[in-house]
Amino acid sequence: METAMKKYDRKIALLEEKIHSQEKKIRTLEEKRSSLGAEEEGKNSIRVHTVNKQDTNTILQKNPEQKPTNGHVAKKRIVPALDASDVVAFCAYMSTTEVSPSRHHILVFDDVKTNIGSAFNRISGMFTAPIDGAFVFTWTIFSDRHSYINSQIVVNTEAFTSMITDSDEVSDFHSSTGVIVVNLNRGDSVYIRTHPTELSHGNIYSGSIRGRPSFNGWKL
Repeated sequence: METAMKKYDRKIALLEEKIHSQEKKIRTLEEKRSSLGAEEEGKNSIRVHTVNKQDTNTILQKNPEQKPTNGHVAKKRIVPALDASDVVAFCAYMSTTEVSPSRHHILVFDDVKTNIGSAFNRISGMFTAPIDGAFVFTWTIFSDRHSYINSQIVVNTEAFTSMITDSDEVSDFHSSTGVIVVNLNRGDSVYIRTHPTELSHGNIYSGSIRGRPSFNGWKL
């Protein structure tokens, strides 16, 4: 009798080890689905049952497929819940006028209004992607009176596109806004700088009445 019990105990231990392995695989698959934002249709969900020493017959049971109703197959659309870690967005402003910025100068937007995901650094002016995905970025530059500013948005070390804000020949303030959509990998950085070769003249204006330069981004 004692030998039989030991035999059953070993079987139960093996079954418990298999269940632990299956649970680990399920968690990995769920994490991948969440990170990719994939939609699944008509999938069978797996239910893992607790092993009982009195009943070791059932280990894994799959839900049966839905049967046709009136000749049509009923399908259930599964929409994965949005993981909080997938929400990334920031909004930052330049708090003071930037006087005579030099070439190849990273612009710092130090007044951060929104920073969901904590991916934007107000000290360096850089956004670092916390996850893979497609992102939208916008930046707005105000040129002071009799000024023109050549700016670029940079992804890692490559300029994605450039923009000029020009009020050089008028005693007025001008503004320009650029928008890009870019696919980023985790760890990629995005920032705004003055053009490395084209000279800017005058100041980047920032004020509470006419407006302030801004840098914004969010994950699609």
